[in-house]
Amino acid sequence: MTDDLDARESRITLVGSPDVLATIGRSGLLETRAEVDNVARIDSLRSSELLDRLSAEQLEAGDVLITSVYPDLFTDTDQAERTVANLSAIAAAVREKKGQLFVLNVSTYDPNDNTHRFASEPDGFAARAHRLLMDLENAAGDAGINVIDVDAAVAEVGGIDTVPERGQLTGAAVEFVTDEAVLAIDQSGALGGSIQAPVMRLVVPSFDRRTSVGSIAKWHVAPGAMVNEGDPLFDVRFESRVHRFDLEEDDKSAKARKTGKSQKAARFWNFDVTVVAGADAYLNEVISAEASRVAAGDVAAVMTTGRGMEVSVDDATADFRVGARAMEQ
Repeated sequence: MTDDLDARESRITLVGSPDVLATIGRSGLLETRAEVDNVARIDSLRSSELLDRLSAEQLEAGDVLITSVYPDLFTDTDQAERTVANLSAIAAAVREKKGQLFVLNVSTYDPNDNTHRFASEPDGFAARAHRLLMDLENAAGDAGINVIDVDAAVAEVGGIDTVPERGQLTGAAVEFVTDEAVLAIDQSGALGGSIQAPVMRLVVPSFDRRTSVGSIAKWHVAPGAMVNEGDPLFDVRFESRVHRFDLEEDDKSAKARKTGKSQKAARFWNFDVTVVAGADAYLNEVISAEASRVAAGDVAAVMTTGRGMEVSVDDATADFRVGARAMEQ
C-alpha cells in the first residue's frame, strides 16, 4: 500500500431509499471522514432505474455506490431474479470505473405475518424478502457485490422486537446496522486502498437467522497457499433451515377451525455455500478442518498478507473479507 493510496480522497454516492438514509447515509456520518471528499445523495431508485442511469452515463457512481433492495422489494411482487440481475450489472459498471457497490438487504421479519402461513401465502412479504436475500447472497461473490446484511444484524440485536413495521427498524437496530455498514466499507478498503491487517481471522459468514450452524464440507486451498480475490476458500453446509407450516388437510379443516388448532410440521434442508476470498492473501493456518462443526462467526482459518508468517489466531486484528456463492454440486 502506497502513501498515495492512503491519502486519496473518495467520492461516495448514496441512493436515497429510507433504509440507506436512516443508517449509513444519515447526514454528517460520512462527511466527517478525512478520506471522504464528497458525498452525493440521489433520489431513491429501483435497481432497473439505477442501471439505466449508469448505462446512459447520467450518473457518476464515484468510488463507492451504496444502494438497497428496499425500493425493488416494496414495489414489485416478483422481483428477486430481476433485482439480482440488475445489481450484478450495476456492480460490473461500478467496478469498471474502479469503484465498489454496497447493497443493504432488508430484515425478513414482518410483524403482520406469521411464517407458518408461507404455505397459504407464498408471495407474502417475508417469503419474498427471504427469496431475494438468498438469491442476492448466491450471486454476490461472483458479481462483486458487497452485501450489508441487515437481516443478520436485526436478528442479532433483537429480532422481531426491533421491527415495528415491515422494512422499519427501531433506533437500537438502526445504530447496529449503521455500525455494520461502516465496518463493511472500512474492511473493503474502498475508502483508501487496501487496509488489510497483516494477520486476519477467516470467519464462517452469517447469511440470515436460519443459517447459523453447519459443518465444513471441503477446503479448496491448503495452508501456505496464496489466494486471489474471488478464489474459493472452503465449502460450508448449513443445517436446520426451518419453516413451519399449517397443515390442515381438507377432512380436518372443519375440526381445526372449531378448535383453533392446526397441525404443525417443520421442513429441514441444507444450505450449501462456497466462501470465496474478498482480497489477495495467504492461508496461514486452518482452524476448522473438514467435517468440523461450525457456527456463523467461528474462526475457520488464519489469513496473512505475507507467506509463511509465524503467527496464530491470537495475533489477528481484523476479519478477512469474504464473499459467497452457491456450492457446486
